[in-house]
Amino acid sequence: MLVLIGIWVDSDKIMEDFKKEILNYGISIPEDEWDYILDIAERKTAKKKEVIFSQTELCNHVIYLMSGITATIYYYDDKEVVTRFFQTGNFNTNIVSAESGSMASDALVAITDIEYLIFPFSFFLDSFFHGSTFGLFVRKKIMGMIIENKKFTTIKTINDTENKYSF
Repeated sequence: MLVLIGIWVDSDKIMEDFKKEILNYGISIPEDEWDYILDIAERKTAKKKEVIFSQTELCNHVIYLMSGITATIYYYDDKEVVTRFFQTGNFNTNIVSAESGSMASDALVAITDIEYLIFPFSFFLDSFFHGSTFGLFVRKKIMGMIIENKKFTTIKTINDTENKYSF
């Protein structure tokens, strides 16, 4: 067990749950690959309102949300603007910052208390493009998130259009 931010984290349980999640996608990770994932994945927690990735820093990691809700937020004219919510089972990062090596344009903030795994962006990218087992899981999850985002955008667009033309 690890103690992070005053909370007991059962690392073994988090990783067992993560492995079950991968198996639920019909993917069996070979033991040597799983051992490597265990070595590089950091298990962390954050309290409600805690910043995971800051808007003004380089983002070079990807998180996998094991429990809770996060949101991407940016600040404009002294106002906080939420651009997207993420739930348990989602990957989160600032992809532009991680890929380009530039400062992040938004922050990732815990909306509830959360448990998450954090991976180096380079590992995530290599898995996405070249991985046959963990990479397949990453690609399936990303495809699901793209579909989820499209549905959300469609609903928002329809609502905005209806509001514009309602008067």
